[in-house]
Amino acid sequence: SNYVFQWEENRIVLLSGKNSGRLEVTQTEGPGGNILDVTKLERTLIDIVVRPLYAGGVFQVLEAFRNARDRISVNTLLATLKKLDFVYPFHQAIGFYMERADYRRSQLQKLRNIGISHDFYLTYKMQDPQYDAAWRLYVPMGF
Repeated sequence: SNYVFQWEENRIVLLSGKNSGRLEVTQTEGPGGNILDVTKLERTLIDIVVRPLYAGGVFQVLEAFRNARDRISVNTLLATLKKLDFVYPFHQAIGFYMERADYRRSQLQKLRNIGISHDFYLTYKMQDPQYDAAWRLYVPMGF
């Protein structure tokens, strides 16, 4: 994105993503009291799985999943993912992150129930990736 702003110690990136009819977009009050359109937590997690670089990388995405563990609805996340109708099996990457972030087995099973039928990758341009057979996912070495 070319829309990168610095505010105090925060870096803010404005993204123009998949046309989704404002799916899971809400409004919140910004630091100056102005109203901002933002995605809800479940949508944000999906968005950063799709483009981890925008969140700082795969380790930051994992940290986001850890921080969100007790604050999200996995059912809402899955319903949002279904509505976004991606061609790629991002549910495998989401399941991988959730497993590493110690989500409950029952929550992980909801992602497995979608099906794990394709090899996929966690991010672009990995050097010497390792393969996670459970999620059929290539991940950075040592992750």
